[in-house]
Amino acid sequence: MNEHPNAAIIRSVYEAMEKQMCPPSRRSSTTALPDPSLAWVRGRLPRARPSAALLGKVFQETGVEMSHISIHDILADDDHAVILHDTTLTRKGRTFTGQYADIYHLRDGKITEHWHLAVDPKANEEFLTG
Repeated sequence: MNEHPNAAIIRSVYEAMEKQMCPPSRRSSTTALPDPSLAWVRGRLPRARPSAALLGKVFQETGVEMSHISIHDILADDDHAVILHDTTLTRKGRTFTGQYADIYHLRDGKITEHWHLAVDPKANEEFLTG
């Protein structure tokens, strides 16, 4: 069975993030980078449209390093895609692996909205602020 086009878009985003932000020894195999105009929108900023490059800048300024992304599944239809993944982060010498569900709304092959949901939001917040 072929992958839905919206699933392929989201997969390429996460493969590109891993390629750009994870150490080479921890990367999965990757495919082509996504369109540079791709929107990366956090649920708390519904009208903002920062690029995927901004996410890297946020990691740099906060001292968070992404060391691995493991995709469990991507579910997609003509309007939405949901990716279930584990992501390992490092900050101030501490390592945290969180489970996440990221929900995307897509229109004409472009991401228009994004919601990032941690399975354990309290542990995620404690890691990021501690």
